[in-house]
Amino acid sequence: MHTNLTQLVMRSPLFRPSDIGLLMERLHTHAIKPRLSPEEFLDVVASLGFSSAQEFAERIGLDNRTVETWSRFGMSRDAAQLLLALLTYRNRLIGAMEEFERCTQIPLNGFFEDHRLP
Repeated sequence: MHTNLTQLVMRSPLFRPSDIGLLMERLHTHAIKPRLSPEEFLDVVASLGFSSAQEFAERIGLDNRTVETWSRFGMSRDAAQLLLALLTYRNRLIGAMEEFERCTQIPLNGFFEDHRLP
């Protein structure tokens, strides 16, 4: 927290009036907007192709404590938007891979599995 406060103080001379609205939105997002529930988080993790939240953390390089927190308390709306965007991207990628395989008869699933890509 100390680093965050230091950054805020260091950047405050650079603030513009429009930044106040962004700062208030950030506070609103973390304090008031609904969070992604722990159940929804685990559903998204499974939809991304991971067997557990721990596997998700290990495979993409997240701290286990962070994922434990999300599994227990859910995610802030900002973080949830990013995670849901990754799920949408994965689904689009799977569709493109399937179309590629239909056209070329070259399977890509094995490549992704060999390289442990979600």
